[in-house]
Amino acid sequence: MDPSVSKFIHKLGDFTEEESFLIAQEVLHKTYKKNDFLLRVGETCSSLCYIISGSFYHFKLDTDLNENAIDLGAENDWILNHKSFTSRKPSEYDIKAYEDSEILELTIDSIHKLIGISQSFLKMGVVLQEATARISLLNNNTPDQKYKYLLENKPRIIQKFPQKIIASYLNITPETLSRVRKRLK
Repeated sequence: MDPSVSKFIHKLGDFTEEESFLIAQEVLHKTYKKNDFLLRVGETCSSLCYIISGSFYHFKLDTDLNENAIDLGAENDWILNHKSFTSRKPSEYDIKAYEDSEILELTIDSIHKLIGISQSFLKMGVVLQEATARISLLNNNTPDQKYKYLLENKPRIIQKFPQKIIASYLNITPETLSRVRKRLK
């Protein structure tokens, strides 16, 4: 089995060899060029995606057509619109490749098929819980706590994205981010 598929399955949960084989049969490998859209406003998110290489960002356009970052993802991160995926409603924001990227994708139809085979596949819901917890954590903390979280848990984000996008993601100004970086050095 491809090592990236094995890693993908391991991040989904603890599965038997047979269950892992069934998941591997459903996984799709896709590539995206810089600025390609994974999801557009108005589309319904129908897949769990795992980033093998590259990076993606979720954003919403404001009235001045500025991209306000909602979530960022790099290698070994999940990328999906949690709200759209679980509610089956259209997305309120876009997800775009920040650079040339590769992902592994598991569609909602494949997930339902797997759950129909065995209830043990319900463990995949942990991915959705992680995404919700991360967004909640970033919305309910001080700028210092938010940046410290990135340093400790998602250092690839700091390396991949420019300060302007990171500041937008943390919901602070670039100037505040500069002050936070100085304080935490």
